[in-house]
Amino acid sequence: MTCRDEALKTAKALVEDRTSKTFHVSELLDAMRANRTKYSVSTIRTQVSSKMCRNAPNHTSGYDDFERVGYALYRLL
Repeated sequence: MTCRDEALKTAKALVEDRTSKTFHVSELLDAMRANRTKYSVSTIRTQVSSKMCRNAPNHTSGYDDFERVGYALYRLL
């Protein structure tokens, strides 16, 4: 499973019962570590804040999985 796959699966589980569909990156990191992820914190943060975020400043070849809505706060799209 790629880091993106794991982060997306974890984010979906986090926001399942939330109408806002938002999560804090620290929640995602905690959940992924609890599930014994093989990815480092820096790799996960890079995936979430850059490659998976549609409104990231350097979003040239990424995915539209999340939208940043506040400081370290993301919405699942």
